[in-house]
Amino acid sequence: MSVENLLWGAPRIHGELLKLGFAVAQSTVAKYMDRRGDPFGQSWGTFLRNHAPHIAATQTSMVTPHTKACLGIMDTASTT
Repeated sequence: MSVENLLWGAPRIHGELLKLGFAVAQSTVAKYMDRRGDPFGQSWGTFLRNHAPHIAATQTSMVTPHTKACLGIMDTASTT
């Protein structure tokens, strides 16, 4: 059931099995579920590929006077 429904976790499969009349514990369902992929989700490479345009846009749009001072960037219009 977990192979056919990749988005279903142990609680969902446990509930479906109960509806079908199989009395099993949720921990038993989790124990025998097919392990799929990386247990921590997507890799950093995949994350960065998927979100790189948004990350770059966020980093360039967050320059404030405080961050300018921290970076040592001076506003040339205000200097005499």
